[in-house]
Amino acid sequence: MPLLESCWSPCIWSSTVKSGTRAVAVYTAAMSIILIIFIAYQMDGGDSTQLWNPLFEADVRGSLQVFGTIFIVILVILFVSSILMVIGVNIWMRGLMLPWMITMGLIIVFQLLFGLWLIGGYYIYLDATFAAFLDFLWMAYNIYCWLCVLSQYQIILDMQSPNIEILVEY
Repeated sequence: MPLLESCWSPCIWSSTVKSGTRAVAVYTAAMSIILIIFIAYQMDGGDSTQLWNPLFEADVRGSLQVFGTIFIVILVILFVSSILMVIGVNIWMRGLMLPWMITMGLIIVFQLLFGLWLIGGYYIYLDATFAAFLDFLWMAYNIYCWLCVLSQYQIILDMQSPNIEILVEY
């Protein structure tokens, strides 16, 4: 039984989780492209001095390049898995939805840890606490999107499960 029957949020509204899942895929693909461009800009020497930035304390010539590359690889995987998820929803193959669910789950865990790091390390600064609050709001939205995709996964699982009753006892 699916957790959600429809997909509603301030950014995405759909009467079915199937079309909601497609909208979530578009959202995550667009988010991936925007963040890849932003991280590449920072790796090329752009401004990364904002406290809310996950690459805030990274050295421009050292750790920023390493962690920026890791972030870009994860976001490329998220972009590709968003495309696979749309294909999986269209052809009713739930296995193509799993890469997105795993990657987005890792991103949600990172958002949680980053928000806790902001609060733990910079709690005396009001802007850091506000940034952590916004991070938690974004994380909650991503959790809702993940639940929408999980609901579509459960619908496909229920539709593909055999409904066989054995009437003869052994």
